[in-house]
Formats: sequence, structure tokens, C-alpha cells
Amino acid sequence: MQRIMILAGLALSATACAREEAAVPEPAFVQSAALLADAYQASLQAELSDALKQVGPVGAIGVCQSAAPAIAADMSGKGDLAVSRIARRNRNPGNAVPAELEALYQQLEREPLREGKPHVVTGVVQNRAVFMRALPMKDQPCAVCHGTKIAADVKAAIVASYPDDRATGFAAGDLRGAMLVTRTVR
Repeated sequence: MQRIMILAGLALSATACAREEAAVPEPAFVQSAALLADAYQASLQAELSDALKQVGPVGAIGVCQSAAPAIAADMSGKGDLAVSRIARRNRNPGNAVPAELEALYQQLEREPLREGKPHVVTGVVQNRAVFMRALPMKDQPCAVCHGTKIAADVKAAIVASYPDDRATGFAAGDLRGAMLVTRTVR
């Protein structure tokens, strides 16, 4: 009987260890997620850069409003990964930090940069592998629409497009938000 109890204890212990290991996404997911986040950021930055040159900051707000979700939808539709941006102080309420990801996001809030690079956190939450990378505020061109000194015409355009905007007042290095890449764990 004692032998059965010991074996049962070992089995439960092994199960607990397996669950803990499952809480860390596999390296292949993390690598793929980082590449997808890079591609999303590069695509959005290219669109915004072109818009800033062609139509200025006021016009670029509309481009960002339509391009960001379109790029995310396009890139998320090509495989089993989904990409988006989230933020506590968001411009679009649809990009709020999901409650189940709050603990991971708080890690980025405490330390947006790690060794001079955007901090990355990962986990498995509610059967989803999660990759989250900090989006620290850059001085330019981000400050034009998200900084502490926003031109009146730009501010008016932001309010017209995003009446509940909370994504201003950032200084360089502040946590602006996070790239989020997820995949359902099978």
C-alpha cells in the first residue's frame, strides 16, 4: 500500500511538472511570433512613414486607423498565429489589454526595456501560447501623435477619429503598448 501511495505521489508530481512546462510556449512559437511581430511593425511603419510624407500627420491618422487593423487581419489570416497591438492607454478601445493577459502586460509596464531592447514576455494563457513584446515610445515620428506636445490640428483630428483616445502624453521610452501574437495550443 505504501508503494502505491509513493507511485501515486510521483505520478501527481510528474503531472504538475508537465503542467508547469506547458506554461512556457515552445521555442518554435516564440521565434515565429517574433518574426510575425517584426513583419507587422515593419509594414505598419512603412505605411505610416509614407502617409506622413504624403499627407502629413493629420492625414496619417486616418491611414493608421485603417491600415493597422487591415495589416493585422491580413497577417493573422495566413496561418495559425494571430497578431495585434494592445495598450492600457489605447487609442482604439478594441486594443485594450485583455483581462487574462493582465499579468504578462504588467511585466512590460515594470520593465519596458531589457538590456536596451523591447522586453518580451511569453506564456500559455487559457489554451493560447502568448508572445508579448513591449512597444516603447520613440521620439520621432511617434511623438507627433502620441507625445506630450501635439499640434492643435493633429489633436483635433485625433479627437474626431478617436473620441475616447487615451494614447497621448507619452515621453520617449514610456511603454506605449505591446505587440501581441497568439496561437491556440492543441
